[in-house]
Amino acid sequence: MAIAAVLATVSAGGQAVAAPATAPLSTPSSASAATAASATAVQDVRQAAVPYPAGRSQLAGVGSTGFLTWGEGGAADVLWTSFADGSTTDPMEGRSAWVALGAEASDAVVLLLSDGRVELRDMRTKKSVTVVDPDDFGPSGQSAGAVGTTLFVSTANDAGGEDVHLVDMVDGAPAARTVTGLPRDADNPHVVAGTPDRAVLTYKTAGTWQWALVDLADGAVVRRHTTASAPASVTLSETHVAWAETDAQGGSHVVVAPRGTGTDRRFAIGQASGDVLVGLVGDWVTYGVSSELTAQDPNPLYALTARHLTTGATRKLLDHTRQTATAPDGTLYVSGGTAAGGEGLYRIAPGADGTPVATRVASSGEATKVTLLGDDIPDVVDLDRNKGRFRLEWRLSRVNVAMDITLRNTRTGEVKRADVYPLSTGYGDPHRVHLDWFGDVEWNSTRGMYSAAGAGPYTWRIEARPLNGIGPELVSSGTFTVARDPGLHDYDGDGSPDVLARDTGGRLWLNDTFDSREQHTYSYFQNPEQLVGGGWNAYDRIEGAGNLGGAPVSDLVARDRSGVLWLYLGKGDAESPFTSRSRIGGGWNVYRQITGGSDLNGDGRADLVATDTSGALWLYKGTGNWRAPFAKRVKIGTGGWGAYDQITATGDIAGAPAGDLVARDRSGVLWLYLGYGDGRFAPRTRIGGGWNAYEHLVGIGDADHDGRADLYATDVRPQNQDPYLYKSTGAWRTPFAGRAEVAWTFMERRDYNLFA
Repeated sequence: MAIAAVLATVSAGGQAVAAPATAPLSTPSSASAATAASATAVQDVRQAAVPYPAGRSQLAGVGSTGFLTWGEGGAADVLWTSFADGSTTDPMEGRSAWVALGAEASDAVVLLLSDGRVELRDMRTKKSVTVVDPDDFGPSGQSAGAVGTTLFVSTANDAGGEDVHLVDMVDGAPAARTVTGLPRDADNPHVVAGTPDRAVLTYKTAGTWQWALVDLADGAVVRRHTTASAPASVTLSETHVAWAETDAQGGSHVVVAPRGTGTDRRFAIGQASGDVLVGLVGDWVTYGVSSELTAQDPNPLYALTARHLTTGATRKLLDHTRQTATAPDGTLYVSGGTAAGGEGLYRIAPGADGTPVATRVASSGEATKVTLLGDDIPDVVDLDRNKGRFRLEWRLSRVNVAMDITLRNTRTGEVKRADVYPLSTGYGDPHRVHLDWFGDVEWNSTRGMYSAAGAGPYTWRIEARPLNGIGPELVSSGTFTVARDPGLHDYDGDGSPDVLARDTGGRLWLNDTFDSREQHTYSYFQNPEQLVGGGWNAYDRIEGAGNLGGAPVSDLVARDRSGVLWLYLGKGDAESPFTSRSRIGGGWNVYRQITGGSDLNGDGRADLVATDTSGALWLYKGTGNWRAPFAKRVKIGTGGWGAYDQITATGDIAGAPAGDLVARDRSGVLWLYLGYGDGRFAPRTRIGGGWNAYEHLVGIGDADHDGRADLYATDVRPQNQDPYLYKSTGAWRTPFAGRAEVAWTFMERRDYNLFA
């Protein structure tokens, strides 16, 4: 029980001793307590020469020449680190011991040997001071700690409590003195603080918790004090005893009592989520909650705060507190960190005006604030791979953060915003944060509406707010470029098809579509229309033509009522998608149907096909030259094409390496013409009937990023031109899956008479 209590006290930051051999690395600036109440007093932000163990190590003691730490393995994983040169020693090396504890007010460590004996070892000389068997001093003997070179041993007494004995080496042999003035029913007494001439013991009696101040010279208790609860920590100076306790309502309090007579000073610090660690620095008391950087809930008590015993002025010393220890000369040491100086060991001592100042004396190399360690974002993000998805990753010093991520297309201003909570993703990496980007951005900066991310330059920006409130928010940014291949019916350059619709007033509207399965119940979404412009009723045919002029977006052809065909080159800008028109040529009024955008001869360029009034089918091969976009026409079908009221160039929907056509006859049957890849088509295959339920059929391109072109259809019913999507299967016998509804958001109902 006594050993367990000592371990608990040390692990929670029980006081130990030391003063470093090194001088401060910089001179503290002076400031009055009133003006410094909200300032962080930290001296030296450079890397300290002395290392402090990284990870979840704990400060277990401090001496004049070095300090004792427990590593990840706990009390059995210990190191003594020299202040002089940073060298380390295992105090238990060559000894059959299972734990090492720090002694108060000395460079000694207490080794609990495997055979039940206790050894006090001086880490300055690396020699044993004494080795005793606690049972030699009474029944159920146990180590209760050490101050200087004096061991404390507790033994059971006949009153149900424990007596405490001071064991010193006298003439080369251990000699014991019994502490006088302790209650006979003192249970589990152990050392929690000390100076060269005094020690503080804590224990529990039948009805209360108490501490006792013991004079090491004569072993007498010079003062006893009742506490409201088991003290979370106790510290001792030449003039005061300070401790932390909890009231019946769970509120934490810091209490400072004079070593002699006088009135206690007591103040509430709120609800503590862990052990409150206290220290004394001149006329100031310090307090903070022992915490790990990985804590998830905020608490202002994670910081180390100094409070003046008379004025009540406060000063923030550290942003993060782990353990505390007091040196033989009364100097306070704290493991923890600051946003500026990082994690390590800090000495807390009066500055020029008596105000406490924190100086880092050993560094673990770890950041206290959240820092960006790096990112795994390539210079070019290809959104045409993996169906438009891409994982962006960042490496942070810790991931107990709420991270806001903003991706911005610097060409268009479109953004993608995401809130990421790494701890809830189950990713399991203590440093890695990722965003699975679905290739989307906010449509017209509207939250909850999405569009495909366009090609071009992007910036990323992360804002990572630590969940525990330790340190400032991390803000960082970088750049990358999105690459997309031009796609059929992509007029705004975002890699997803668009639909053009002309209303009865002659206005042309662009309808952006997006494969939104990750954001919506519907797998395909159509955003509200954006006005392209008026006057489009001058044309009786408007057709998406694919990339005719070499730009990475689709172009448009339109035939006016005199038979002249015009070319509108795409610009990739949703607000102004086309250039001014250029004349292709006249005589196009001989054609009843015109459709384009599909590569029919395998040369990588979009072609155009048309049926004339005699039912013949003609092919216009694309040239790639916008000034003369088509080669001389070639007849590829001699007759019968007049039976169709719609023909649609769909691209490859049936698995062959060429573009295909679908044609609907006047009875509503849809037929498939497989492309051979040389400008010719195989004999037709019946797809099915009932397709006269649709007013328009549009070969929209690859809507769902599966590598196959799809078909878009609109209803014939007046005022109900709801769109549907037929996803291609890649099988020529059944080229389309069942129809899927398109979630269509509109600003107002319009009557449309043409879709392209």
